[in-house]
Amino acid sequence: MKTGAGVENIMLNRKFREDSIETYKQAERAYETAKTDVVKASEELFGERKRLKSIIGFNWDAINQLKNKTNEMEIEVEKIELEYRRFDTFLLEVQTEIAATQKMVSTAEAIAMSAATISMTPTTAAAIATTFRTVSTGAAISGSLAANASMAWLGGSALATGGGLAVGSGLMGLAGPVGWSILIAAGVFQNGKNKKIGREALEKATALKKERVSLKGNEREISELSKLTVQSRLGLNRLLNEIEPKLDAYGWDMRRIDQDQDLLERIGVLINTLGSAAKLLNKKVGGAV
Repeated sequence: MKTGAGVENIMLNRKFREDSIETYKQAERAYETAKTDVVKASEELFGERKRLKSIIGFNWDAINQLKNKTNEMEIEVEKIELEYRRFDTFLLEVQTEIAATQKMVSTAEAIAMSAATISMTPTTAAAIATTFRTVSTGAAISGSLAANASMAWLGGSALATGGGLAVGSGLMGLAGPVGWSILIAAGVFQNGKNKKIGREALEKATALKKERVSLKGNEREISELSKLTVQSRLGLNRLLNEIEPKLDAYGWDMRRIDQDQDLLERIGVLINTLGSAAKLLNKKVGGAV
């Protein structure tokens, strides 16, 4: 028979467990809210990048029409094309991997995914994959690895976890540790484990709180990147609209344009802006790659 002190100790440990689990639940809800905000910001950035991509392509075609370009101009135009195609190639690989993985998702997994806080769509997964530098080493990554990391973080198929995946800040996948939600809901913890469970709950809550802070930083960085992307698109539009009539007047011939110093300078600004815009397409949150 338990003594009075023993019963009191059990009750204290049980309260510690319950309070700790509640702290964990609160941390998880806050984390999920921050995660949803990051997803929304990433989707907005993805949309702006697609619009910028179209404008870059239009401007690149215009610059490419110029006749008798100098060797220096030809080199700069090639650099812009390489950066532009880099985004295209990466995105295509991401979309291909997402489509292939989704076909392999079982009915049970599909049901679980539909119940998740964030609904994983191909657009959502692509937005995350093109936003984050997902490998912690900072090394260049493939679109398939980025897609897998994104789907794992969004709560997709177990197939998306990948082998040896090193996920960077913002893609740690801490929410809903395996088995925890089920055990908490079922209330199957025994009294003898109250202190241990309480400590584990607090540890997991602390980890989630730290990651939430990181996510809020990610959200701010993504928002700034979206603003820069919009500014770049508007700037390119304005520049080409300003110089296109003059280019028409000179027959798009650099030999004739050489006599117009102001137009030459504007073309130089347009090419530099195009180069910066193309790099902006590939800029990732959490790193320069």
